[in-house]
Amino acid sequence: MTSDPRAVPHQEGPRRAAYAALLACSTLGTLSSTIISAPINVIAESVGASASGIVLAVSAFTLSMVLFAPASGWLCQRFGSRLVLGSSLAVMMLAGVGASLSQDLTQLVLMRALQGLGCSAIPTAVQQVLGRHWPENRARVMAAWASAIGVGQAIGPPIGGLIADGLGWRWVFVTHASLSLLLLALVVALVPPVAPSPTRLHVSGLMTLVVGVGSLVGAFAWAGQHRSWGVGVAFVVVGAVALLLHGMIARRSERAFVDPGHLADPRYLASTAAAGTVMCALGVAITATPLHLGRDVGLGPGHIGLMMLTLAVPLTLFAPITSRLSERFTAVRTLRVGLVVMSAALVGLGVAFALDQDSLLLTAVLLAVTGCAIGAGQATSAHVLMTSSAASHGTALGVSNMIRFAGLAVGYSWVAATWSPDRLLLVYSAPVVLIAATWLLAGAARSDRPDHTGRTSPAPERTLVDDTH
Repeated sequence: MTSDPRAVPHQEGPRRAAYAALLACSTLGTLSSTIISAPINVIAESVGASASGIVLAVSAFTLSMVLFAPASGWLCQRFGSRLVLGSSLAVMMLAGVGASLSQDLTQLVLMRALQGLGCSAIPTAVQQVLGRHWPENRARVMAAWASAIGVGQAIGPPIGGLIADGLGWRWVFVTHASLSLLLLALVVALVPPVAPSPTRLHVSGLMTLVVGVGSLVGAFAWAGQHRSWGVGVAFVVVGAVALLLHGMIARRSERAFVDPGHLADPRYLASTAAAGTVMCALGVAITATPLHLGRDVGLGPGHIGLMMLTLAVPLTLFAPITSRLSERFTAVRTLRVGLVVMSAALVGLGVAFALDQDSLLLTAVLLAVTGCAIGAGQATSAHVLMTSSAASHGTALGVSNMIRFAGLAVGYSWVAATWSPDRLLLVYSAPVVLIAATWLLAGAARSDRPDHTGRTSPAPERTLVDDTH
């Protein structure tokens, strides 16, 4: 998909190339997370890691994104999004090389965390450049951006599995580092700049938010690694206190990191909760399923990657169908139906595996249904978010993305804490609790009455980074 060629006809070639490079960066960002899911068992054996230990290498990437996501919008505005995007790709390249040389789990986890740090700025940077230089059809541009993310989710597992089978797991990270270097060169050569602005950072608001959400996610990460909730309770207390301080600072400051008014908007709350819940379900599915298929069924990395493709492809392709359903039945109703289907599919996977069913056909069908439901949840939660009061505020959107990443990290950590061949029903059924709560919360956001065309009222044009913070 390209922008309108009538906008700047003499620049159509460069614009098309820059547009493709930006979408490729989004795909690479998602690929960073999914490319090690298929060879996860081979990597664990090589570095001497347990099931919970190797999941830490997966969740370290996402936890790092959670911690640094809120600051990414400010960095893009302060230093320019092209500079930040190029720097992110450089960090990911170096971290990929480091991961390929890892001799133990500790080094691998550190390199994965460094990859997550670099990747945390990619969504905001790409959004800002697209929004600034392709404003003539923003809805289609952002839809293409979301599709590019889905492509990364689809091709990551099979690419990782096939490379690990053919060349060894270390070449998975070498390949990713090479792609990062290639895109770095394309970004420098093709992507137009976005002028920086001297924006002050609301330090206390940012720090309390990061400590609050990071501590809550850290509680799950600790429980996942140590199979104990004792220290996790301390993390929860710290997180709750930090978020309380954040709320107090926001109420008293004229430069609150996030306007408290957005938190009172049921559409913002419902969409943000849905984004986190859907990603939690995705985290469980793409971590527990490869572990089961490798350790219990005996599949190799390549076959696991192909099996996981049955989840990722429907996830990517179902977005256009979801947009039509949202136009006909409203986004909130479509979201709620998707949540119900997601619950049924996850429980179905848990029941099938708990009954020692190793039918690959049944697994593929259930993964495909799960993928459709997750794709619907991602698309509709974004739709509802863009009709909320936060649609024109970059920091609020950044916090919503932070919760989205946090949901994925919690899903990974939950698998690490509970995974066992004897408890697969529990592993897959846990997200249903979050899904039920989100389903109820979405009921308060059902004010999206369709107009005579069946479409919900569009949100006002927005800036991707809030200039007031």
